[in-house]
Amino acid sequence: MQEIYASWSLMTEPGDSMAGYLRRNLGAEASLQLIKSNLTAKELYNQLPEDQFRPIQFLESLQDSLECYRRRLKAVSAAKALAAIHKLGGELVTPDSWHWPKSLNDLGDSAPAALWVIGSKDILIKEESLAVVGARLASSYGLKLTSELVRIACSNQWVIVSGGALGIDAMAHKSALANSGKTIAVMAGGLDFLYPPANVDLLKELCQTGLLISELAPGIAATRWRFLQRNRLIAALAKATLVVEAGYRSGTINTAGHANELGRRVGAVPGPVDSVRSAGCHRLIREHRAELIATPGHLIDLMGGPDEVISTPSLPTNLLRTLDSLRKLSLQSDQIALASGLTKAETEHALYQLQQRNLVRQNTFGWQKI
Repeated sequence: MQEIYASWSLMTEPGDSMAGYLRRNLGAEASLQLIKSNLTAKELYNQLPEDQFRPIQFLESLQDSLECYRRRLKAVSAAKALAAIHKLGGELVTPDSWHWPKSLNDLGDSAPAALWVIGSKDILIKEESLAVVGARLASSYGLKLTSELVRIACSNQWVIVSGGALGIDAMAHKSALANSGKTIAVMAGGLDFLYPPANVDLLKELCQTGLLISELAPGIAATRWRFLQRNRLIAALAKATLVVEAGYRSGTINTAGHANELGRRVGAVPGPVDSVRSAGCHRLIREHRAELIATPGHLIDLMGGPDEVISTPSLPTNLLRTLDSLRKLSLQSDQIALASGLTKAETEHALYQLQQRNLVRQNTFGWQKI
């Protein structure tokens, strides 16, 4: 199965939901063989389950995707990519691996086909993880707070997840290593070319006790688009995301947005009101998209604060069961029905009632608590 998942990784771009849809409905191996065959988009469409809703544009999107997949497949080699990662001392972790981080499944069909990793892959399955992200051009204030907050996180044995970039990211990784903590750096390109060059020594050190990961195979370069898509993995891998410094519009805000979409908790550190480096943090707090983090206690609450408790008499039983099943996650209605023990019809009716009460909302990945 390694070559099958390597092929998927090589022929698709990060966040390709059509690829995820095909793998989910037909299986990774069968759908790959169908793509390699001469089937038309219409013929492949007819292989899919008939009882699933698909938008009018689905067939056109499938045709475009097949064209891209087939063109890419002619130019890549799964065997060469696997040989390259093994030469680097790494391996490919697939969704059927024991080390696959289940939290990535919250991305739905946009989840990566596989992960290319170098380092201690056991870190991937640790549940208590905190994403720490922020500005590349960080201030001394931001760097100092990052170092201290990561120290506190490591003292609680939380895994630190970040993007390996300059500034706040680099300090998060450095502080984790200095405090004997575990840390994951999520790259936006193949692991044979570590970026940025200024952090190469840090990233190599990180491989010894931490972990480098990418959804992109060796030989694939980092691009602006892939950096933005990489951010969704940072958010999905972590239980919560901490933003230390960020511009008003930035990749860091993009990461926080992914965490919001996934129903993960987000915290932001306030800074001087006249600092452009803290404008993004202030924006997140003001828009109620992040909790204010100003003390170690706030950070502890971000990671382990109790879920909001709603008294039983305030909601009818079916509504309470549905709401409790969501917890901090984004789930589809059939997943909620399974967790709550209700029928799908009862669950969907309860979700409608909860939405009317402004207690839940629907996003890209399903339903989540407000």
